[in-house]
Order: sequence, then C-alpha cells, then structure tokens
Amino acid sequence: MKFFSSIKRYFKGVVEQGKMVRWPKKKELFHAVGIVIGVVFVAAIALVISDWIISGLLKGLEGQFGTSSEATSSAANIFLPKFFF
Repeated sequence: MKFFSSIKRYFKGVVEQGKMVRWPKKKELFHAVGIVIGVVFVAAIALVISDWIISGLLKGLEGQFGTSSEATSSAANIFLPKFFF
C-alpha cells in the first residue's frame, strides 16, 4: 500500500504545482502563437529559396561537366535512401 500512497502523493503535488502556474492570457497566447507561425513561415521561405538556388547550381554543374543520367542515378542510389525513389 506504500506504493499507492506514493503515487497519490505524487499526483497531489502535480495538481498543486499546476495551480501555481501563471497561465498566459488570451492576448499573450495569440501573440506568442503568431510569432511561432511567423518564424516557421520565414524559415520555410528561406529553405525553399536555398533549395531553388542549390538545385540550379547543381543542374548547372551537371550540364557543365556532361554527366550522364545513369551515373547520376547510380550515385543517388548509393547516397539516398530507397524511399526517395
């Protein structure tokens, strides 16, 4: 029975700590969520732009050196997991 009393004491402490938490007001919550969504949006745009630039550079290098698609696909098979194909 000591086991169950320690579990009960633990959850009683959790409830007490939950009552001491200062929960954000509605305005604060929406402000924080807006900041998070904004940062995620900016990061997504930055990733899209960097992907577009790197893709263009790699296509330019591929055209410059005249690599065949067979060599490229065999290199991709080595370095990329199977679920990309």
